[in-house]
Amino acid sequence: MDDGRRPTQDLLAVEAAFAMLLDAVGGLTDAAAREPSSLPGWSRGHALAHLARSGEGDALTVEGALRGEVLEKYPGGPEQRTRDIDAGAGRGVDALRADLVATQRRLVDAWARVSGDTWERMTLTPMGPRTVAGTVHARRREILVHLVDLDVGISPDELPVDYVTADRDWLDEFRSSWFTEP
Repeated sequence: MDDGRRPTQDLLAVEAAFAMLLDAVGGLTDAAAREPSSLPGWSRGHALAHLARSGEGDALTVEGALRGEVLEKYPGGPEQRTRDIDAGAGRGVDALRADLVATQRRLVDAWARVSGDTWERMTLTPMGPRTVAGTVHARRREILVHLVDLDVGISPDELPVDYVTADRDWLDEFRSSWFTEP
């Protein structure tokens, strides 16, 4: 039963963002996945592996919150995060996509089990504490920002207007070059 705490519209927005991502990378080849993304030092494979590990980390924290535990998104810290991304980056594009789908499914399944005040339970992320409800917006951000970073033909202008409006402060701080006139 939905008591009004479930961020239903935000959950739907994550689904739409993930569909955009899958559509955008649907035609990638193994060679294209090894090409540079717009992130310094990262190939597209790195960005896709990061999106999968980030989704997996979010699922871990939500699953912990369901048990009453406050867990770190990346239990091994930044070093483990980097190792996991590097280890997955060189895989073929089919394996990268399958990993993305599996980790997103795990996260969506975890969110589906959340109800009531569990949405307000805390999780721990590299950016600091975040509520379970906050993981939803953060996941949408992660998908949409890295969709542009993948450099597969999606520009910031193609991101949903409601997302850009809601996240303008974050985007101004971390992706200000997207909105600078040449």
